[in-house]
This record gives sequence, structure tokens and C-alpha cells, in this order.
Amino acid sequence: MGRTSVKDQKEKAGSLLPPGPTPAKESFSWEEYLKETSSTPAPPSFFRQSRVPPSNDFKVGMKLEVHDPRNSTSVCIATVMGMTGVRLRLRLDGSDNTNDFWRLVDSSDIQPIGTCEKNGDMLQPPLGASTAVPE
Repeated sequence: MGRTSVKDQKEKAGSLLPPGPTPAKESFSWEEYLKETSSTPAPPSFFRQSRVPPSNDFKVGMKLEVHDPRNSTSVCIATVMGMTGVRLRLRLDGSDNTNDFWRLVDSSDIQPIGTCEKNGDMLQPPLGASTAVPE
């Protein structure tokens, strides 16, 4: 088997370059696009986002109850580790930072401390957490 020359390699590489700029259409039409793609738009009633974003009054270190993201049937205690806008970075108590996760402040996955007990449910340790009580 022979080796490919540098010239041949450059020519092959050049043939893989993307085409030049595509002339833009005058304007985009959703109606035409949906017809061309035989698509159906999602109706506005399917979108339940609030028109006004929720406020974020949480603070780092606050405790709350949350569904374990790795076991959605378990409710665990979590600590707010950080925030970005309306997103909370949470850590399940008994877990480490490799399992931190994010939730929106208005997520139904998070509840105030005591909600589980009020509803007759039991808090659980996070999946994989040590059940040993620290001394």
C-alpha cells in the first residue's frame, strides 16, 4: 500500500470545506416552514411559564426538602449551595459536590422544610449516602 502525498491530502481536505455563504431568503415564514415540513406547532396553551419571572429570595446555606434527582420517589434534605438568577444549585445533605444539581426557584420538586412530615411522608437519605450518624 502506498502513502498518500501531502498534495493529495490537501486536495482531499479542500474538498471537505463547507460551501460558501448561502443567499438568504427575503424573510422567514412560519406558515411556509410548517407546510414544507408537515409540522404542527405547539399551541400557546401548552406553555405555562409565568410572564413575570419569579423572584429569588433564597440564600446560600438555606435548607429545603427536594426530590432526589437520582431517585424521584425519595424526598431528601438539601442545602442551597449557590444561585444564578432564578436557578438554585442544591446539594443533598450527606452527599458531596459531585452530585450537586440545579432547580428553578418555582420548581414543584422543592418544598419548605416540614412539608414531608405535614403530608405524612418520610424524609430519606440521598441515594448512596452513608447511613452512619456523625459523632
